[in-house]
Amino acid sequence: MFKTNYHSHSSFCDGKSSMEEILLAAIDRGFTHWGVSSHAPVPFENKFAIKPERVQEYLLEFKRLKDIYSDRIHLYLGMEIDFITDMMENIREQSKDYGLDYFIGSVHQVKEHNDSLDSWFIDGHDPDIYDRELKELFDNDIRRACEAFFTQQIRMLEINTPDVLGHCDKITMHNKGRYFTNETPWYEEMVRELIDIVKKNDTIVEVNTRGLYKKRHTDFYPSVKWLEILKEKNIKITISTDCHKADETDLFYQEALDTIKTIGFTHLSYFEGEWKEQRID
Repeated sequence: MFKTNYHSHSSFCDGKSSMEEILLAAIDRGFTHWGVSSHAPVPFENKFAIKPERVQEYLLEFKRLKDIYSDRIHLYLGMEIDFITDMMENIREQSKDYGLDYFIGSVHQVKEHNDSLDSWFIDGHDPDIYDRELKELFDNDIRRACEAFFTQQIRMLEINTPDVLGHCDKITMHNKGRYFTNETPWYEEMVRELIDIVKKNDTIVEVNTRGLYKKRHTDFYPSVKWLEILKEKNIKITISTDCHKADETDLFYQEALDTIKTIGFTHLSYFEGEWKEQRID
């Protein structure tokens, strides 16, 4: 079967290796299909997204590498685009403007409908930011904050459906069971509602391994519990390592493959000019 990954970051955004270093590592580790997916520009100062003035350089570097390595690997142009309430919602048009082959839609900045430009940053290496902004922006009301997170994803799926939904329960990373668990009734209800909208829009869900190999989480994104529901509803999936360095290209890839096979998945989605399905060996 093809070995594929469509979620990778390089030094164009918050990655630590060049696009070429990442690609060479992918080839060395036996990948047959690879997507580059730097964080798309966002309309505020940050340390994670590609700068607007570097987008053209990003596009040209991709073209250069595709010209060189197309006989060794199928290479595709993508971005991970943030959907941010009232601030950055027209993400499908943004992907067209960049001429992308595909895009991953993700929520890293949680924002309610209001006039404020402030948002709750649920990613990154520092859990203190998660806790501080939860208090400042949501009065420590974790249920309200989670509702904003899932509402944001549902709105993204309904008005600008991405090709792939990125780490759909990423809100658990810095939670670490402190505020809620997968068994918390209101949280489970929110996840199930999101999954229903995923099914309705026929969106591919990534099985993201980064939380495990970075030891910031004890499960995949989404958790095995939710993967079992995805299987019940026959929702399409793909495996992503969300790598930021060359030596992360296939970390926990085999573990993810073994897990989804155990759950009962028989196919993985892959991109080859269009999204297709392949049987899992």
